[in-house]
Amino acid sequence: MKRYSALLALVFVVFAAPRIVHAECHLRSGDKIVLYGTTDDPDVFIWDSRFRLRDYAGGSFDEMNALLPHAVLARPGTRAVVESCVSNFVQSKYFTNTDDAIGVRILNGPLNGQRGWVLGSSTRGIRPR
Repeated sequence: MKRYSALLALVFVVFAAPRIVHAECHLRSGDKIVLYGTTDDPDVFIWDSRFRLRDYAGGSFDEMNALLPHAVLARPGTRAVVESCVSNFVQSKYFTNTDDAIGVRILNGPLNGQRGWVLGSSTRGIRPR
């Protein structure tokens, strides 16, 4: 009976856990978005891993500078498509609320085709015509 329960728990983790992680994301795979930071700094960092994105957002000044070689800078208005989303993954040291980590593929400009990770707050949806 214990083996059966363990097998059932494993099946749940394999099939249901990814859905739970993505359940709270506001963006879904395939959504078309525009990247735009804040009004003060509209450029957006695109990170090579979601873990470096998280470490940058919560790091000290020295840690943040050490991570910069792992990011490229996208101009505001860069278009992208969402490939994945991990809800509430990033905790900024400056804000109490968490942010989503959004996996994207760039669709235009000099970074066309590049994949990476951005903050959910740095995305704007594109409304269909």
